[in-house]
Order: sequence, then C-alpha cells, then structure tokens
Amino acid sequence: MKNALTISIVMIILTFFILILLLTPLLMVLGFFNSSSITDGYILQNSQYADEYKITLNQYIKKEEGYVSLERILYFYQSNNSLTFKEIYEDNLDKESKKMIPISKICKMDKYKELNICSNDELDKSNQIKEYQDKPFAKPINFSSIKSISSFFMEERITFGEKENHNGWDFAAPALTPVYATCDGIATKVSFPFKANTQKIGSNGNEIVIKCDSSNYIVTYAHLYPNSNKIKQGDVVSKGQAIAGVGTTGNSTGNHLHYQVSLNNKLLDGMSLVDFST
Repeated sequence: MKNALTISIVMIILTFFILILLLTPLLMVLGFFNSSSITDGYILQNSQYADEYKITLNQYIKKEEGYVSLERILYFYQSNNSLTFKEIYEDNLDKESKKMIPISKICKMDKYKELNICSNDELDKSNQIKEYQDKPFAKPINFSSIKSISSFFMEERITFGEKENHNGWDFAAPALTPVYATCDGIATKVSFPFKANTQKIGSNGNEIVIKCDSSNYIVTYAHLYPNSNKIKQGDVVSKGQAIAGVGTTGNSTGNHLHYQVSLNNKLLDGMSLVDFST
C-alpha cells in the first residue's frame, strides 16, 4: 500500500513537470513568465535589461537616428527572445521622421505579424503608441558629442550604495559641453552654488529649471559646470538656446548632463519628446 502511494506521488510530480515543460512556450507568450511588467510607460525590474538597452541606445542616439523606448523593445522581445534589441530598435524607427513607428504598422511586418501580441485583442489591450507622437522638444545636448548614455529614464540602479529608480536621463560628456533649452519658456530656477567642478554629495548640484511656455512641461538640467550659466532666473529662453555647460557638481560620479522632464508633478520620459529630425 505504501509503495503504491509513493509511486502515485512520483507519477503526479512527473506529470506536473511534463505539463510545465509542454506549456512553457505558451505561457511565455501569454506573459506568465515575463520577469518585468509595464507601468506608466516604463518597465519595472528593468536592471536585467539595462546593459543591453544602453548599448543599443548608444548605437542610435549618438548618431542622432531617433529614440525607441525599452517598453516597445520588450513588447516584442518578451514574446520572441530570438530577436535582438538592435534588430527591434531598428525595425521600430521611421528613417525619415526619426520617430517611433506606430505599433499597428510594426505588427504588419512579416517578422512580427504571427506573434500573439500582434493580434487585434492584444493590441487593443496594449499601451503601445498607435500613431506618430508629437515631438515638441529640441535636443538638450548634441548627442553626437556625448561619450555615452549612462542612465535612462526609470533605470533601476545603485548609486552611492543606494538603490533607486533614476528619474531622468544621464548623458556622459566632456566638461563644459554645451547644454540647450529644449523649449521656449522661462527659467524658473538658476542655482549655481557649487564653485568647483567636483563630485560631492549635494543633490542636483548646479541646476537650471525651465518652464515651457505652451505646454507647462518642466525641464530640469542638473550637475552643471560652475559659473557656466548663460542665463539667470526669470530670463525668457528660446528653444535651442545654449544655457550652460556639462559638469559633475552635486551628487554625481563624473561629468554628465542630467535631463529630466515632468508635467503636472508627474515624471515623464523626456527622450520621447525630443525631435531628432532637426
């Protein structure tokens, strides 16, 4: 009796594992084993993808060819991980407008149209963009002059021993690389208390904040070089106007521009607003 019971338990366990093996491909497509999820336009648990994504970003952003979000890449990658980040990134860029292509057009491509996530039901449920996005911003820095993108929007990272979700974009660049106003607006904050370009705990370091005229976007530029500001608080600024230079003041680990955008006190992916076509 005891042997029969043991054999039954073993058979049940084996059957369970066999079912898991058989169903795993389907469950992966349906998203049961996806190790990250999407919330408000960014990816939770993104650290496992961060290195590969930044390698891909640097290949395209430094050539000023356009921006594709990690959210869009993982939409396809998590359904078919034989696709590469570079491949998905390139497929999703409109070469003329340098904008991200609407999801419905991508799902008509032979490479993607058979994926479950390209079914009408899945597309209706997705929060992928369904039309070409407006791009109201100029570039905050000449991307061709940066060394690298060192951190992306909402990247999970550890800095100075503390885990955080990065609330903007970091562009590593030589000291005093020009920084530009991304929009027409007014400088609501121009704060340059740091007199030496040194890495020191101190929040955003030297900082400029611009409130855009027509949209109420708030754009923050941080860790700026001492005395590099070309504007003062209250000044009216124009899109594309040079406003300061890259530095490493405040809570920084090297010369870089921290670029951050918010609207109505909600953080946004600032790169999704940048017009690469100009």
